[in-house]
Amino acid sequence: MAARTRTPKAKSDKQQAPSKRLARQAIETQPVETAVRRVVTADIGSVHTHVALYDLVEGQFRLVGRAQALTTAAPRGYDVSEGLRRALEELGALSGLNFLSPDREQHFLLGEDHGNTFVATASGGKPIRTILVGLMPNVSLESGKRALESSYIELVDALDLLDVRTLEQQVNAILRAAPDLIVIVGGTNSGANAPVRTLIDTVRIAAQLAPGAKPIVLYAGNAALAAYVREQLDDHVVLYVTENVRPSLERESFDPIRLELALLYGDYRARTTPGFKTIQEVSALGVLPSVESYSNIVRYLADSGGKKQNVLAVDVGSSTVTVCAMVRGALNITIRSDLGLGHSAVSGAEAVGVRNIARWLTFEPSPNEIMDYVWNKTLRPATLPEISRELEIEYALARELIRAAMQTSRQGWQGVPLNAPLPPMQPIIGIGSVLAQPINPGMGALLLLDALQPQGIVDLRLDPYGVMASMGSLIHLEPLTVVQVLETGGLLNLATAICPSGKTSGIALEARVTYADGRSREVRLPSNTLRVVPLPLGQKAQVSVKLGRGLRLNGKRRLTFQAGGSAVGLIFDTRGRPFALPRELSRRAEILPKWYEAVQEGE
Repeated sequence: MAARTRTPKAKSDKQQAPSKRLARQAIETQPVETAVRRVVTADIGSVHTHVALYDLVEGQFRLVGRAQALTTAAPRGYDVSEGLRRALEELGALSGLNFLSPDREQHFLLGEDHGNTFVATASGGKPIRTILVGLMPNVSLESGKRALESSYIELVDALDLLDVRTLEQQVNAILRAAPDLIVIVGGTNSGANAPVRTLIDTVRIAAQLAPGAKPIVLYAGNAALAAYVREQLDDHVVLYVTENVRPSLERESFDPIRLELALLYGDYRARTTPGFKTIQEVSALGVLPSVESYSNIVRYLADSGGKKQNVLAVDVGSSTVTVCAMVRGALNITIRSDLGLGHSAVSGAEAVGVRNIARWLTFEPSPNEIMDYVWNKTLRPATLPEISRELEIEYALARELIRAAMQTSRQGWQGVPLNAPLPPMQPIIGIGSVLAQPINPGMGALLLLDALQPQGIVDLRLDPYGVMASMGSLIHLEPLTVVQVLETGGLLNLATAICPSGKTSGIALEARVTYADGRSREVRLPSNTLRVVPLPLGQKAQVSVKLGRGLRLNGKRRLTFQAGGSAVGLIFDTRGRPFALPRELSRRAEILPKWYEAVQEGE
């Protein structure tokens, strides 16, 4: 395979391909001037390809149609553009518009030439097998690992200066692993050059000896060695060069490497996944990772309240679980490629442990029942639970996957102790079919409350329409469209949860809910209880809360606030924080069905 160099700083904006230039500007949060037009979006997941149509309705952009089809990445239909064709065919039938060309060479009637803006995102496919090379394990290598957590990557090995393997053994390790990507970090911008040169030379030797296609190499180390990297590696690898991820001992810089990983993702998929390049060529921004879109929406929501607020988005997918959090003004992105409810169900269950999954069940599973179910999900990711026992296992696994991904994410939250309660989040957003399209929306709320155990007054939202992926990619291309879609219900208001912290006995909470028409409802709850009070979408109510001794809500025992309507309504949760499940099966069999009934039926 011919070597190709990609050095972002070497080309002017005019020299770069239009989609790459726009993608770079979008990720770097630079405004991009485009004419406002009809918008078509696609998100290619591991199981489904989702498409959506946004258009002007009464002077505002709204979601006017959506459709989905199975992603055609399996061997029998190994061309992802075919899955997009099928989804667009359904969208066309629903909207009366035609997005498909009769000419198979042209494929799609998408893009500026056809009067619309088309953007695509993706999260499907196997993770990119990666080797990380750095200087010190607790400095540059640690920064590199945190940077890689923001992309769809499987870390298969790591090399550093303290590695006891000989040069020959290190080279052989790289050759045996046959990575798709090698990331080189290390050396502060004012540090010594020789140790980093040694690492670069090791990678060069391995690249020269590697059979077949050459790996991609991303250099994010000592900036003074960028020219040396090009000189040594240009002829042997597909090269990306970006700014130092650890420019000094005191500072990390994740945005530049995150940008390159996002662009690299699209290029890698175009090289390895049939049909991906076809989609990349018609999308205004190429194909960006879905997580980039999530982060854009999380940034927007964190800034939209007039003051910086914490925002949390959790995506439980088939192959990955993604946590995107804005905490104390810092964005943290974590992707766990070993966790998922479909393709990664087996590795996910092994990571969290069968015993932890079983503690959420109302029955005693047979010895192999849980693993049999997750093996079936891994082999047939699109299958749905058919009986109540399977549904309980799926919900239990989802809770534990979220908990595991959150534990990883929180390691990067500056100023928040790892074992401290979840800091206030406003809002918390659930993404993925197990959360956003459950049998009853109340179950999505319960799964989030169980897995995250938030405190205070929390707005829960769902993304049943794929808005996080589609609108996030557009936010710097057509910001007006994004703002209007988000303000007109693009994200579903799921529930307002009232979650006191602490423990008490006896009566835990008394509340009065006063509706706009003057009606009111009284609530009186003991501890360890869930209760839903309906508050339909479009309505508002005043809520006055008085707590029992030992409980606090936003630091107070008495509180009055205004609440907006939602799909579920007001969820009063007096289970305390933190709460623990009973160890006895009989107690779980008694208490869990009450929780399920509470969120599914309300009052």
